[in-house]
Formats: sequence, C-alpha cells, structure tokens
Amino acid sequence: MKKFLTICAAMLMFMFASTAFAEDNNIKATYFVVNCQESITLWDYPSTHAGNRLATIPLGQAVGFIEVVDDNFSKVNYDGLVGYVISYYIAPSSPFRDATVVNCRQSITLREEPTTYARELIQIPLGTKVKYLGVETNSFYKVEYRGMVGFVLKTYLEIE
Repeated sequence: MKKFLTICAAMLMFMFASTAFAEDNNIKATYFVVNCQESITLWDYPSTHAGNRLATIPLGQAVGFIEVVDDNFSKVNYDGLVGYVISYYIAPSSPFRDATVVNCRQSITLREEPTTYARELIQIPLGTKVKYLGVETNSFYKVEYRGMVGFVLKTYLEIE
C-alpha cells in the first residue's frame, strides 16, 4: 500500500509540475522579428552575457510571444524552442509590406548591393508588387522579388 501511495504522490507531483510548466509557456500572441538587418538571437536565459544561444531567428519570422520578462527581454516560443529575445527586436506586426513599382517607363533594376554600380539581378516591371523588407540604406530599399533579395532605388517604390 505504501508503494501505491508513493507512486500516486509522484504522479500527482509530475502532473502538477507539467501543468505549471505548460501554463508558464502559453503563447499569448504572434509577434515578428523587426528592427534588425538579418536575424536575432534566441537565448536560454534573459541575458546576453549569462545566457547561451539557442537559435538564430531571421528578420520577419513569426514567434509565439509568451511574456515580457523585464525592461530588456521577452520570453518567446520559436519553432518549439522556448527562450528569450531582446524585446526591441519583436513587434506585433510584420516588418514586411507590399510595395509597387512606380515612376518608371517599363521596369526597374534589382541590384545585389545598395548602389547603382552593383551587379544587376533582374528587371522588375512597372506595376509589379514586391515585398518590402523593412531595410533602408541611403537611397535604396531592400526588397524580395521572385525569391531574390536585393536593392532598388527608393524613388521607384510605393510602399503600402
């Protein structure tokens, strides 16, 4: 009988601990990675000095927001990994917006780098929708078109 009671008590403690852990990791909202050039780090502890890196999360990627931990960090779920990110780098709306090619005769040039001297990747026809990636450099926007990421002159895009 003692063994049975010990096993029942252990099972109840395990169930309680599992429930507490699950409640602690409830996703409250979907947030997106913003305010960075390429990616941010998911940490196992809310500190860039004391924590270990769990994963790299790309710009625009959705994460499950769990809670704000302190002035600097938020707890999130990324692809099943629960960890901490610097709060400045997440927001409830995606940084990616649609943009339309305007102010040209036929097409504009998607370039490898944000300069008119950079290698041409492809021509993007007038009126075409591209994905604005939220990065501005000098006179250029970073965009995605047909799976290619590059730069176009700002004067030729109307961001929605």
